[in-house]
Amino acid sequence: MYNLKKYHISPKILLACSVFFQQKIAYAVTFNTNFLAGKSGHSDLSRFYQNSDLPSGNYEIDVYVNSDWKGKYNAKVISSLNDIRIKSREFTRMGLLKTATKAEDNNAEFINVYALSNGIKSTFDPGKMKLDLSVPQQEMDAKWRGYVDPKFWSEGVPGLTLSYQANYYHSTSRHQQDEDNAYISLNSGLNLWNWQLRDNSSYNYSHNGKSSWQNNTRYLQRSFSSIESQMRMGDSYTPADLFDSYRFRGLSIGTDIRMLPDSMQGFAPVVHGVAETNALVKIFQNGVPIYQQNVAPGPFAINDILPTGSGGDLNVEVDEAGGRVQRFTVPYSSVPGMLKPGVNVYNMTMGQVRIPDNSYHPDFIQATWRRGMSNLLTTYAGGIWSNHYLSALVGTGLNLPFGAVSFDITQSHQSSYRHVDSSSGQSYRLAYSKYFADTGTNFTLAAYHYSTSGFLTMEDSVEMGSHGGSNSPLYNNTLNQKNTFNFNVNQNLGGSAGSFFLSGAIRNYWRGTRNSKEYQVGYSNTLANVTFNLTASRTRDDNNREEIRYYLGFSMPFTLFSSPMYLSTNSSFTQSHYNNSDIGLSGTAGNANQWNYNVDLANSQGGNTTTNANVGYRAPETALNASWSQSSNFSQEGLGLTGSMVAWQGGLLFANQAGSTFAIIDAPGVANAVVNSDGTIRTNRQGKALVPYMSPYRKNAMTIDTTNLGDGIQLLGNRKDVVPYSDTINYIKFDTDQRKSFIFYAVDRADAPLPFGTLVTDSKNKEIGYVGQGSVIFIHNNTLADKVIVHFSNESNGTCTITDPKTNLANDVNHCL
Repeated sequence: MYNLKKYHISPKILLACSVFFQQKIAYAVTFNTNFLAGKSGHSDLSRFYQNSDLPSGNYEIDVYVNSDWKGKYNAKVISSLNDIRIKSREFTRMGLLKTATKAEDNNAEFINVYALSNGIKSTFDPGKMKLDLSVPQQEMDAKWRGYVDPKFWSEGVPGLTLSYQANYYHSTSRHQQDEDNAYISLNSGLNLWNWQLRDNSSYNYSHNGKSSWQNNTRYLQRSFSSIESQMRMGDSYTPADLFDSYRFRGLSIGTDIRMLPDSMQGFAPVVHGVAETNALVKIFQNGVPIYQQNVAPGPFAINDILPTGSGGDLNVEVDEAGGRVQRFTVPYSSVPGMLKPGVNVYNMTMGQVRIPDNSYHPDFIQATWRRGMSNLLTTYAGGIWSNHYLSALVGTGLNLPFGAVSFDITQSHQSSYRHVDSSSGQSYRLAYSKYFADTGTNFTLAAYHYSTSGFLTMEDSVEMGSHGGSNSPLYNNTLNQKNTFNFNVNQNLGGSAGSFFLSGAIRNYWRGTRNSKEYQVGYSNTLANVTFNLTASRTRDDNNREEIRYYLGFSMPFTLFSSPMYLSTNSSFTQSHYNNSDIGLSGTAGNANQWNYNVDLANSQGGNTTTNANVGYRAPETALNASWSQSSNFSQEGLGLTGSMVAWQGGLLFANQAGSTFAIIDAPGVANAVVNSDGTIRTNRQGKALVPYMSPYRKNAMTIDTTNLGDGIQLLGNRKDVVPYSDTINYIKFDTDQRKSFIFYAVDRADAPLPFGTLVTDSKNKEIGYVGQGSVIFIHNNTLADKVIVHFSNESNGTCTITDPKTNLANDVNHCL
């Protein structure tokens, strides 16, 4: 019997050898085998240390710029070590400035990535077919930050989708009949590449009332990246950017602003200036640096500032090379609809108006257009034409030093038909937005809307045609608005003083009596880890009478059994009496916070006490919630479900959230692995999982946690990047190695150790392992071959064979004959 200890087989050496074996491509200096004893001195170990160069040819490689995936590009590989060529125009798609990739020959079609100048460094990993470019920030075109070229957007795979939300409610009252209600909302679809058929319907059940099934939308849609637009055919809703939105049946096509780069999706001014030398431009907002860029001498224009909401003017600092500093301010405020200079947004809709519960369905055409003209000006216009209704709108948005202002005028004309009298009128709309940095006041929107007595919206016109014209009660009470004023103010009081908010709306009508005044005003702060808030609001009671309510709440966080919890208490009052109060405990539990709960005890006017409990659980397949209430006068129980399903050629998968753009994760053999660090999304027994949330037209990084991989399973890369079209099903395959590892001891026919590092194959000459230290053979294969062949280098006899190898290291000795 052979004693393995005399060969000094160290566990560390075994681990190192296994790493050598699993790594297909390694880089090192040459190794002098003469230092090895015995026959090992003649071993061919070149596969462990030689630089592996890909054969020359054309390959598809992943390109990362500053660790940001930019897509898969075709590359002409002359030598993977020093000559990889990509078409020169592709570097612009990656977000590099043209000056950063200027070739010696300006007409060169290809550029060697290793020859890029201006501090750009290239690293290529042939094993992963991955090219990393390290590019100085001044060589990047920041306009394309976070953007991936549309040619890499994924149209997904065919399949069926279903997102659902369902709940059931039962209550029993001492003075009223039992009540049962059920509701289910289904958003179903069929995907065929970049075409999607979508249906949104709901069902309402009432034990004491009428049950009904109602369709909301049903349409076929397709996205067109070349014109940054989306087309829909069927039942849908018109856009709400300029006109009020209403349901229609027909065709629409318009700009999908989500396809634009981040820097082009919202309004931010272009910063113009003149640099006297090579200067550094710094831009601050509210004292915080938000942008920095090197510029050459002469005029400059910075148009890649990402949208920052309505958060204050831009303070620009130009630091010249000689030490001189220029400073100036660019006004910046924004109201909804404002666009960056040069950005166009359009929509064209035509078809038939299909407002629910209305019998009148006029044909119509609606068109809208907005364009960013300059830092100061955004213009917009639109029109509606229908059988008996016309409307035209023109307006502008202004970015001024005292805030952002938009103003538009809409002219409408209603011709007489049925019981509807002809009418004409105008609507004037004024909106204002401003952030006051000195006081921390954010006027997010203050809008005033005035309409003359003859003005009607499209929806007003259809409602009148369906409900008796100008003399209908609906027209007198809910249509024909006169004044509308909306306001929203948020004020940070600074330091530990807390914050304050005010919001509301005032509406009245030309002929109606249902004028309304609604508002909320509140204050919140945190003292000694206790958060409190006080709110006053004007609301309507059960009899439609306006009343003022006051609300006071406290919340204190703490930790119990390593889980976060909150103790809270709330009280409410009306202007005349006490209403109710409660005290409750809420929190989350579980390794992935998959459990949430709330228990509280409430007291209401008259001394009635109610106990309430709610619990929710997110399983990988669905999210469940349940509620229960009990008092002396009533009891209540409720159940709910939320989730998604996707059926495709590979089977049926489930998720615990309602989704619209999906990713199917497929990692064969990797079961129960966490996806995207979300402990409630795990792979099933086949290694598949459904991710229901993806951001359309943006890079989504899909990751798998490799912590708990099964024995013998190797995940070959745990991250994949994908850019999906909206509402698609994206199949993402992770490569895995499920071969098993076998280790056994063997000697030659003279009982001498086998040469270290020699190649091991099966009978079909397939490489399956190698000889490690101490004559131990390492095999990595699906099964242990009946015959294992050891290949000797530089020896006349060539090979020896081990038949039916035995794998008990402590007792078995295999002979290679």
